[in-house]
Amino acid sequence: MAEGQKDVNDKVCLITGANRGIGLIAAHKYAAARYEVIMACRDEVKGQEAVGEVQKANPTAKVSFLKLDLGSLKSVREFVDNFHELKKPLHVLCNNAGMTSGFSNGKGPFKTEDGFEVTFGINHLGHFLMTLLLMDDLKKTASECGEVRVVVTTSSLHDPEAKGMGGPGAHMNFENLQLLEGKFDGQLAYKNSKLANLLFAKELARRLEGTGVTVNSICPGFIPTTGLGRNEGAVSRFMIGTFLVPLLRWKGVTRTEDQGGEAIYQAGTDPNLKGKTSGYFRDLKEAESSTESNDEEVAKKLWQVSLELVQHQETK
Repeated sequence: MAEGQKDVNDKVCLITGANRGIGLIAAHKYAAARYEVIMACRDEVKGQEAVGEVQKANPTAKVSFLKLDLGSLKSVREFVDNFHELKKPLHVLCNNAGMTSGFSNGKGPFKTEDGFEVTFGINHLGHFLMTLLLMDDLKKTASECGEVRVVVTTSSLHDPEAKGMGGPGAHMNFENLQLLEGKFDGQLAYKNSKLANLLFAKELARRLEGTGVTVNSICPGFIPTTGLGRNEGAVSRFMIGTFLVPLLRWKGVTRTEDQGGEAIYQAGTDPNLKGKTSGYFRDLKEAESSTESNDEEVAKKLWQVSLELVQHQETK
């Protein structure tokens, strides 16, 4: 191995929402490829169980748990402090965790402990603050090894023209960004949070240009087994499970957890993506994201508003 070159076994991958679904599958794949994997999860019991599952499948895996509640800015800051105590580099950051308060249960808005609408708070603001607090780690690692990747899990539902879901299309309405005014729409809140993910990823890519840190977004597709719909009402869950999911499977719309985990893994490791940044990928192929997701002025405004909401002061 050439002097200064890092063996893959020295590389560290951090995955949010790694205790279940595609995050857990991605953790298995990175561990099998000899990355040291840090599984960032809210529930310590489930997180440690997931660590054990990965180690059982691969006894030589280097994998550990760090507590992270993306619905708490205090927890996000404590998580980053705990990561810094490990004094490790950071080669791949997978902003994967996501949730919905329910598309059709007619309830909400629910709020985080900081008073944010929970979907926007967890899916966007928690990851936003965490990534900013890890920025120096990302740039330092890139300067030492030549490349670092940030992988953002979004959804095709960020695009108002995407097929498969009715209702209003995603849009950054800065007068009612968290949908706290008027009748709450959980489906729209999720769509908007996924648009926010893409806008953040693209603005982050612009700000990190030339540092060796690349930022790309992936849509894992509709995966019915991930538990994303666990907050739906009982009737809605029955209708989705009994009628919608079989129909979508028949049409070839659904994807498996393994396919979703592979998308996260490929975005972080595929040598063909070296140097590629600000991309959006579906089914492992680059795709076009929505018009609004590519609006630099909207992205810059969302960045500034997000800074104010999480009360973070950027360093120059």
